[in-house]
Amino acid sequence: MTARPRVLVVGPGPHSLGGVWSAIDTLLHSPLADAYELQHVATHRDGSAAAKLRQAATGIARAGAAMVRGVDMVWIHSSADASFRRKAVVATLARLTRTPYVFHSHTSGMVRYYEGASGAERAVVRRVLRSAALVVALGDSWERALNAMAPCVSVRVMNPVDVPADAGHGVGGDGPVLVTGRVGDHKGSRVLVEALALVADRHPGRHLVLAGDGDPVPVRELAARLGVSDRVTLTGWVDGDRVARLLDEASVFALPSRDEGMPMALLEAMARGVPCIVTPVGGIPDLVADGEHVLFVAPDDPRGLADALDRLWSHPDEARAMGERGRQRVRERCSTTVVAGQLDECFRQILGDRPGRP
Repeated sequence: MTARPRVLVVGPGPHSLGGVWSAIDTLLHSPLADAYELQHVATHRDGSAAAKLRQAATGIARAGAAMVRGVDMVWIHSSADASFRRKAVVATLARLTRTPYVFHSHTSGMVRYYEGASGAERAVVRRVLRSAALVVALGDSWERALNAMAPCVSVRVMNPVDVPADAGHGVGGDGPVLVTGRVGDHKGSRVLVEALALVADRHPGRHLVLAGDGDPVPVRELAARLGVSDRVTLTGWVDGDRVARLLDEASVFALPSRDEGMPMALLEAMARGVPCIVTPVGGIPDLVADGEHVLFVAPDDPRGLADALDRLWSHPDEARAMGERGRQRVRERCSTTVVAGQLDECFRQILGDRPGRP
């Protein structure tokens, strides 16, 4: 039997918190692992500046050595800013070793990064995009933005998520509003506290759970000032099993971010049938429709968020129906098997079909 094609997967690793590693980890354990020999190399980890620098240098060196020894393709997972700069070095090594690479863009922040970059750095962005065998974008608007930077061979593929057999038991109940991810103004953490305070009298049994790392002090101070300290819980970072339990207990998931890519936290909530309130930023509008799969609110709008919470808590049947429509949406477009199948088609076109491959 012909050996499986060797694919070098470059991106953050298990010591990195956030959605990019979550997406990579899901794909590493997807059906793609049966069709390809996936070798993962981490170029980023959370920690001190020194730890990050060591990981970047070690990861880039390992990636380069793997390419010299010989791989069939490099699959680069990138955000913006420092993440892109690391991956630009990896892309350069791929060109030097004549190894085709896929550039998988995980953040709509590439637009902000590109617009604020120097002329030389913009040229690097364009070179990385043009030289890729394929650029993967997480949505329509995202793909258009990348092609506006540099015309490239591109495709739209959503992030993957495992869809459990059953929806969470908290949907339509009296559970909390939950948000998972880094605590901070970028994710709208204090906006959530303000929204909860606005509906506190009408929904006295409800509370807010913020599950993620970050600085909790501003959130705690605002909750105390607004008189809802006893109704706001900050758990710190939680692992996947604990996130699943929190989602199963939640009545609503809220992510009022100022900017997003295609947040894994949202996909995980929708996969469990939790009705979601989000901002129409990044690739989110490419996947869901307001009032059908989720409720949209504007960033930094506590009153709008409070009204959305009141609507879902006051109409549990509507909340359950919306959660089920969202669950069906991610099953059709974002389930791990669907996404793995789409990527497999792309990889086959790059590498060519190989007889005997599983």
